[in-house]
Amino acid sequence: MMNKKADVVIIGAGIMGSSLAYFLSKRGKKVIVLEKDEICSGTSSSTAAWLWPSDKRPECYGRLCKEAYDIYLGLEEELGASFEMTINGSIDFAKTEEELAALSDLCDYDNMLGYKAKMLDPDELAKEEPLLGKDYIGGLLVETDGHINPFLLVNAYIQAAKRNGAEVYTFTEVKTFNMTGNHISEVVTDDFIVEADLVVCAAGIYSRKIGEMLGLDAHVFPERGFTLVSEKMPPVLNHVLVGARQTVSGNVVFGFIADKVEKDCLDRKMYVRGLNWAAEDACNLLPPLSDVNIIRSYTGIRCKPDDKLPILGPTEKIDNFWFHLMHSAFAGNPGASDRVARIICGEADLDIISDFRYSRFND
Repeated sequence: MMNKKADVVIIGAGIMGSSLAYFLSKRGKKVIVLEKDEICSGTSSSTAAWLWPSDKRPECYGRLCKEAYDIYLGLEEELGASFEMTINGSIDFAKTEEELAALSDLCDYDNMLGYKAKMLDPDELAKEEPLLGKDYIGGLLVETDGHINPFLLVNAYIQAAKRNGAEVYTFTEVKTFNMTGNHISEVVTDDFIVEADLVVCAAGIYSRKIGEMLGLDAHVFPERGFTLVSEKMPPVLNHVLVGARQTVSGNVVFGFIADKVEKDCLDRKMYVRGLNWAAEDACNLLPPLSDVNIIRSYTGIRCKPDDKLPILGPTEKIDNFWFHLMHSAFAGNPGASDRVARIICGEADLDIISDFRYSRFND
């Protein structure tokens, strides 16, 4: 069997794996990316793709995502490709005084982090989004949020990484690891073996399986989301809403459903109950769009860490194996991947990811 060598092997070519491949390769590391299916074929292909970093808590997570946002502002130019980044603001809304108070607190937090946020009364809310349902007593507008095209972004990262010398292998599944004591000496696939100084698992919810090969718990659990996509329409939404956004092409993407599933679930089938939930939410959110034609539906299995925070860096149980995982990865990936790449390349120490290290699960 053919052998390859790399400084870093990255398992997974979704948003986390592709972004890390880019940030490492631009610093001169020899990177090999292994993807068991196609690029952007897992959770990254079935995301709402909100660029909504402003609601992330606690503060350590919020600041990581603010770093990501600042990188995003120049990322299309840096990667040399458009991924349809649209900064049109986000709106969250309240039906109760308790919800309104929580949004007011979030507004203060967002402005502290450096976003542009303001509260809206019912009249202002109706002016900002005329199609929104009428039973809301107020809302929060964050002018600096937006959305992106997930497929274009992942591909932009991959192509830029390739230009930097990274090798990307699709339909190449990791079968096992050859070990020398507590060290991965080789990553074995059906087609070849890779020797690498470091192995990073960025396989999203599939990281559970990769971890099990090494006797590790990835500490992520699945959550199924249901999404509907409308026919193309003229502009009808002014902002990204909790539950809907309009793409550059004019389709409205509806979906903010969380379906609890068993811990080993990878089932991405669309069920009637999911269609019903998503349709009911869409009609309640935007009543005037109740008769719009739906041209596509899909589900995604979200990767959610046990404590909702990113899992970055060494596992310590295997001395050259790291995890690179997070929920809301499209909001936070540039910050997370840039920090981890700086550590791997000797530009920073582990302190910059101390709040997100795997070892917290061993405490």
